[in-house]
Amino acid sequence: MGVTMDRPEGFVTRPQAAHKTARKVAERPTAKGQQQAATKRRVASEKAELRRFTQVRRHRRMVWGVSLGSVGALVLAVALLTLSPALSLRYVVVEGTNRLSAEEVEQALAGLYGEPLARVSTDRVQAALAPLTLIQAFETRIEPPNTLVVSIVERRAIGVVGSASSYVVVDAAGVELWEEFVVPRNLPIILVAADPESPSFSAIARVLLALPDDTLSQVEGVTATTLDDVRFTMRGASHEVVWGSADRAAEKSRVLRAALITAGANTSQVIDVTTPDSVVIRAKG
Repeated sequence: MGVTMDRPEGFVTRPQAAHKTARKVAERPTAKGQQQAATKRRVASEKAELRRFTQVRRHRRMVWGVSLGSVGALVLAVALLTLSPALSLRYVVVEGTNRLSAEEVEQALAGLYGEPLARVSTDRVQAALAPLTLIQAFETRIEPPNTLVVSIVERRAIGVVGSASSYVVVDAAGVELWEEFVVPRNLPIILVAADPESPSFSAIARVLLALPDDTLSQVEGVTATTLDDVRFTMRGASHEVVWGSADRAAEKSRVLRAALITAGANTSQVIDVTTPDSVVIRAKG
């Protein structure tokens, strides 16, 4: 006959308690499992790092490839420009000449024909054009494949200086441009030495440069003793103009035109435009 015993609430027999403890031990991670997980994480990290490294190497190779390709293209272009006869100088186009002829400029540059355009430097063009004193400045540009364009700025003649047998045309810097055997009708005679270091010549040059072409062509002779005492005579009635310094040149030129009309052509007058606000016209005494 079996005996039934009343057990307290929560009482567990030993076999059940042992089973529960064994299950908890089974659920606890082992050292081997931890090592395997760590290995997987390390391998994944190494693969990711390898991918980044490989990507960087590919990018560097691409950059180096582009750079080397650009350098190679540049070297090829330079070699083509400096060595290829296909890009050599064959034609010269001259712009801006007036008294100087285009043929004279082309002839001066004849020694550069056949040279690769890349070797036709400004210095070489300047050396070739140096004998042409009429040239004050120039600019060049290349029009491939065979043309050099030269734009000329000529020196402006301001007057003539008398010599023993002729008249030498000069510019504001005293450069001798050409010779005339009779007095030009459109240029004044400068009655001082054409020395750019001379204050008198410098003052005259500044005044003549400031005169409009139509007024300059009427000036017969010009002289100066100081920077502030430029004087000149006019063709025809031989009016004497007291100009003074080179200051206020535009105003003086404007009032001189009106004063010449007022003075007329019958008698020689002295026209003082030293102060353009108050022009004085008087008879020569």
